[in-house]
Amino acid sequence: MNTTNVVFLLLSAVLLLGACDDDVIDALPSRYIYYIDASGDVQRHDLTLDKNEAVGVGNVRYITSVAENGIVLFEKYPGSGAVLYGQCADGSIIPVPMPVSPTAGEEYVYGAAHPALSSQGHHAAWAVYRHVATENDSALWVQELCRFDCGMWKMSQTDLTAFIRQEMKGSGFGADLIVVEDVMISSDGSQTIASVRVTETPPGGDRHSQYLLVSWTETGLRLMLGKSRSIELLSFDAQCASLYFRSGGDYFSLSCSGGSSSRVTMDGSRLSLLTPHSFAAETGEYSSSFLNGDIAALTRLSDGDRTVVVESIRDITVVFPEITFGALGGWISVSPDGEWIVFPWYVTEADGHLFAVRRDRGKFRRIAQGLFELPASLSKEIPL
Repeated sequence: MNTTNVVFLLLSAVLLLGACDDDVIDALPSRYIYYIDASGDVQRHDLTLDKNEAVGVGNVRYITSVAENGIVLFEKYPGSGAVLYGQCADGSIIPVPMPVSPTAGEEYVYGAAHPALSSQGHHAAWAVYRHVATENDSALWVQELCRFDCGMWKMSQTDLTAFIRQEMKGSGFGADLIVVEDVMISSDGSQTIASVRVTETPPGGDRHSQYLLVSWTETGLRLMLGKSRSIELLSFDAQCASLYFRSGGDYFSLSCSGGSSSRVTMDGSRLSLLTPHSFAAETGEYSSSFLNGDIAALTRLSDGDRTVVVESIRDITVVFPEITFGALGGWISVSPDGEWIVFPWYVTEADGHLFAVRRDRGKFRRIAQGLFELPASLSKEIPL
């Protein structure tokens, strides 16, 4: 792994700034959309006041979900180092130090997985590599998980490499390269789930990989299951009773306490659009598209009940008559409470529009124009 690809993380509090002098309007709870423009800059749209604000963070490649307390995490790259900023209960924003190795000559760098933020906003989780500063062979690096508790101002770490190698000892499969691909964290921060790729690199032979789900709680690390294909984490449900993931083109649910996974049927003809931002954890819904011709709908995982949000291009052209044709972009994002969705619509490859619409089809609005390749992130209402 090239250390020039080290990412830079910024945890930023939502600043509830009013746009006018009316105290009644300023006192309203706000709902935000964070999105990344074509330049890699983060923009924020206040749905309550219907205005855009520049966040002042550029070169961003990922935005986490927005927590209940308004905190959001941006992943920035490339960088010469990694810095994490957190907002604690008193509202202060202070830097969180990277892990520090007690061994002289060792250093930490961020791993390849996107960071995760708990829905309450008090805990973050991410993957790091620990290695000798002069060692460029990533096979000799140690993969660790980090979890930061803002309320207690405490960082915890666990050695994933040592755990997996011990678990696979005697299996006949060499755990030579261990890479965390996805990370999720429960609402209260008590459980971190990691999707891990384990690769065997025999001398002069073909590489082979296995894929594992690993749980990290206060009692330690636990192997949840293994797959022959990559595991893409999608969502916890509202009570963190089940975890949903994609593997080999199929969809599965798994109890957060472990056990066997169950296959889940997902609706929609463009399931490739599904990302963690496509799920409303509080309602147990996800965004489905082009099922029976619908551009965007919300489908409930428990029973398949569907709410059509954007039925056809007519829903767009009625409000924006200058748009006469086009196609849905590469993602749809949903607010945690399922009340709003946001999606890009491209008239041409160079003419993109970012739309937001309430689930009852009310307040259909265009937030911005440009190119929007990376998923946006929506908040629920954030009280003052």
